[in-house]
Amino acid sequence: MEKIKRAGLYFKRHYYWLSSLLMFMSYPSFDSLLSKGFPFFAWFSFVPLFLFIKRRDLNLKEVFFYTFITGLLGNYLTYRWIGHFGANVPGGSAVIMAFLMPLLSLFLGLKLLIAEFFSRRYRYLRILIYPSAWLFIDWVQSIGHLAFPWPYLGYSQYPFTCFIQISSLGGILGITFIMIATAWAVTAFVDRAISERITFVSLAGSKEAAALYAMIFLIIAGVLFGMLRMSDHGNKNCHDLRVALVQSCISPWDNWRTNRFDYLNELKGLTDRALMEDPDFIIWSESATLETISYDYESGRMDGFALELLEYVRSMGRPLLTGEIGIAEEWTGIFPRRYPLNSAVYINSNGEVVMSYDKIHLVPFGEWFPYEEWFPFVKRIVSEFGGSAFVPGDEPVIFSIDNNPFGVLICYEGIFYRLCRTYKKLGVRFLVNITNDGWTDTYSGHMQHFSASVFRAIENGIWYIRAGNTGLSTLIDPFGRIQGSLPILQKGYVAGNIDFSLNHETFYSRHGDIILHLSMAFLGLLMILCFVQSLLVKKK
Repeated sequence: MEKIKRAGLYFKRHYYWLSSLLMFMSYPSFDSLLSKGFPFFAWFSFVPLFLFIKRRDLNLKEVFFYTFITGLLGNYLTYRWIGHFGANVPGGSAVIMAFLMPLLSLFLGLKLLIAEFFSRRYRYLRILIYPSAWLFIDWVQSIGHLAFPWPYLGYSQYPFTCFIQISSLGGILGITFIMIATAWAVTAFVDRAISERITFVSLAGSKEAAALYAMIFLIIAGVLFGMLRMSDHGNKNCHDLRVALVQSCISPWDNWRTNRFDYLNELKGLTDRALMEDPDFIIWSESATLETISYDYESGRMDGFALELLEYVRSMGRPLLTGEIGIAEEWTGIFPRRYPLNSAVYINSNGEVVMSYDKIHLVPFGEWFPYEEWFPFVKRIVSEFGGSAFVPGDEPVIFSIDNNPFGVLICYEGIFYRLCRTYKKLGVRFLVNITNDGWTDTYSGHMQHFSASVFRAIENGIWYIRAGNTGLSTLIDPFGRIQGSLPILQKGYVAGNIDFSLNHETFYSRHGDIILHLSMAFLGLLMILCFVQSLLVKKK
């Protein structure tokens, strides 16, 4: 009995830990019925932490501290699969987690630190300050060489298709803004009920209830908007372009040079089955062909693998998009220096290499470390873990099939919403994301990566085709509806039709992250007001 009392007392004092658990429950983690409720839990995931901060007389240092330790556990539970990258090296997973978890928790701590700094001066604006500060730090996470715009709260809503249609207006950041504002409205409502020891019903006429009603109304309006939008644009099942995605589930790190012809034969066998669906276009994954195909083709020094691949494409009479290792040359004197690139290559139906695209946004540490000159020991650690030494590409490349322009995204470039919008502004009719999530070795790693794909389709009003080595391979229409998919870790193919009549312009594709710009302007205005007020106080 005494232990139960102590546990209850500890929970009463430290209930902010609930946010750590709810963070984990806010994203797909396991393929089970219990974990399917993550879109619901995400709306309330930060309420315990917000409530703890609001009810305790914490200074800003304490706000940052409690948020940071909440983030440490929550981020570990949610993103522990990232540590699998170093699993082949003793202690590798621990090293990765020891670096990444504090970094993600630092960003979370900064969100609440900024939010509380302004909120304590302008208390009645909290419902706008919190989401504005959140979006500002989310934006910071999306810039620079080490950008990682992955842990966005809005991605948790990808199954809520009718509601997330509003991302065609405000993008993924608009969804996050509404969710954080709603979480704060719930926090204020619960805090008032606890402070005055009254029931929720008796609070029905309070200002806290009014704020909560406003958010509920906004959510319902968003759902109705989405339902109306999708009902007006049903799937017509037209055959403008038919594509087939091959999911081979090979392990490219399992001695590629020795097994590469076996892997190629497996890809050819799966593709032969896909050809029975009469596709116009075949797409393989990022890691399907780890060879210097385009460089060898241009230099006229193709080996047996490249010759066999091009001959196979010629024999099937359909164009192929697949991953490759690109080569960048830099001439210093009479000798060139060659650098590897993570690339995609397009081979036409005649077996000719037409063009390639070099990945712009490389995975920090996993694919490159841009600061190796200053931190060579970090580069050595990354290399021991099996990290690559790619160099980034320069700019987007527009491919075309049957006069239909499309853009290619490699691996996690699908989470870079500004890059996808750039492709739309360049006139593409669909996006192709080739990826390899097999290294994550988890359901959560695959599905968290996939979740961003739905938003990129809705934001830009175009088709999004995703071909994964181990999944999830799928076709997503411009309204975020799945039009065919193959489960993760299952060898096979998925074929489907692309109906370009569903493509459309969106407010977001035309105007971008207006909600972010307004949030930053709002915070900037508050900063100016704080500065002016401090000057007036000093003058008095």
